Amino acid sequence: MDVRDGRFDWVDEEDGFYPILTLIEGVAEDEVIKRFGGDLEAARLLTADEIYDLQPRHGHSPFVSVGTANGVLFALEVVGSTGAVPRVLRDLSRGGRCFGLLLDVNGGDRVHYAVDGDLVVYQEPRGTLTPLRAGDSRWSPAWYEGLSDATDPAALCGSKLFLLTERVMQTVIEPAWFTQPLRTVELPDTIRFINTPAWDIP
Repeated sequence: MDVRDGRFDWVDEEDGFYPILTLIEGVAEDEVIKRFGGDLEAARLLTADEIYDLQPRHGHSPFVSVGTANGVLFALEVVGSTGAVPRVLRDLSRGGRCFGLLLDVNGGDRVHYAVDGDLVVYQEPRGTLTPLRAGDSRWSPAWYEGLSDATDPAALCGSKLFLLTERVMQTVIEPAWFTQPLRTVELPDTIRFINTPAWDIP
């Protein structure tokens, strides 16, 4: 995949677009919703714009939307950050693996990778990405070859994170994932995880 192919230029150009995208292998959609803490009976089809319209005037209500395409299940959070909680990542990866990216309004983008209940990578993509345990063979430096620039620690961000996600999960990310109606549930606020082992790394 060419880092200059321009497929994700829209990511860098989209104003106010700071999602969490998590790709999951080995787990069915219903189970993913449950592992996020959602109620299957309350699931409904919503677009990202409709989720924004549902937000209260003050604060926010977290949602997760799920879909399956190109052989991989994806979970999208345009409002909320449940997919960045280490315990949730470990849960999502049980019986398979998952890779997540977070685009942050303040530039603190992050990447997360977990395999079968074990957190492998969890860091801001500044310079070289390294596994939490030195030499962990579940993480391949080849995945970010050509994406990371040692002379520019902030270079691995935005659209390049989407390319990295495709390499790790061996799939293709479609722009339609971010605009089409998806099975969506409202989630409990992540405040419930504050000062709990859910944030332990690893």
